[in-house]
Amino acid sequence: MLPNIDALAYVNKVQEYKPGMAYMIEVFTTWCPPCRGMIPHLAELPTKYPNVYLVAVTEEEQDKVEAFAQKIPPMKKYNVACDAKGEVKALREAEAPNMGTPGAFLFDKDGKLIWHGVPSSPECDEWLGKLNSA
Repeated sequence: MLPNIDALAYVNKVQEYKPGMAYMIEVFTTWCPPCRGMIPHLAELPTKYPNVYLVAVTEEEQDKVEAFAQKIPPMKKYNVACDAKGEVKALREAEAPNMGTPGAFLFDKDGKLIWHGVPSSPECDEWLGKLNSA
């Protein structure tokens, strides 16, 4: 299931999606300590993998996420959005119903889901490297 990333309510948009780009959707919550710990790692990814579109997505209310992101400068280095229309929620329910947060989905340039799991894992980094070079 391919979510419509244009349907997301962006809190912070620093990278434009171009058709044919591979992309990563990172699922987070503002109250989750491991999610907060992931922020510095995510802030490095757009520079490390410029050919992969990254967006961190939450189901929380946009005003809450905006206030949270303003307090954390590294979040200004990558796209942050709210799942206002349930696109990512539907993806999680269909593809990874038991995945916690933080979690990530990687899609190739054709929009095919190729991996999901923990965004800080070596496996995720390996896939990002492959997608960036493709």
